Amino acid sequence: MALERYTLTSHKHPWTPHRRWPAYGPVRGEEGCLLFARPAEVWMEYVGQERGIFFPEPSWDFVWPGRGYKLAIWFERDGSFGGLYGDICMAPKVDRAERRVDFLDLDLDVVLRAEAGTPEVVDRDEFEERRAGYPASLASFAEGALERLLADIRRRAYPLDRPLDVWRQMLAATLGEVAAGESIGGGED
Repeated sequence: MALERYTLTSHKHPWTPHRRWPAYGPVRGEEGCLLFARPAEVWMEYVGQERGIFFPEPSWDFVWPGRGYKLAIWFERDGSFGGLYGDICMAPKVDRAERRVDFLDLDLDVVLRAEAGTPEVVDRDEFEERRAGYPASLASFAEGALERLLADIRRRAYPLDRPLDVWRQMLAATLGEVAAGESIGGGED
């Protein structure tokens, strides 16, 4: 598998860049999913601002063409499951030539922390504030995608249908290849 450095960018309606971070991929998953490995110690910048978020944990970003959300699953430095973060979004645009993934973040998010065991909807207030600026169909899409994400978590849909240690081991191996420079190349076709 040949991996390249990609830039993942979340945008706010109507396609204004919001956050940007590096990841390596794509790795093909099931159901049309593309996985991007985010190494430890990544700075996620807020576009056009000096502030950002530092992520010390490595993670997978799972991107689907039609689920209405993207997921990140991260692991603590000791290898234990750290949590899951779901972004409700329009179908991500994957540009292999430019090595970019862009998605329209619809402000609703779901967090599942290892210690909590149950998903929590976050940023509902942000969604409600911005909802007035959304076309009605976009707001309805976001609500439906949120329900789908929560249902998929409850029924343990892919990628939660397998032991999390499988994802941790695969992430460690992928990032090991990236660090060694073995897989940085032309990307998958």
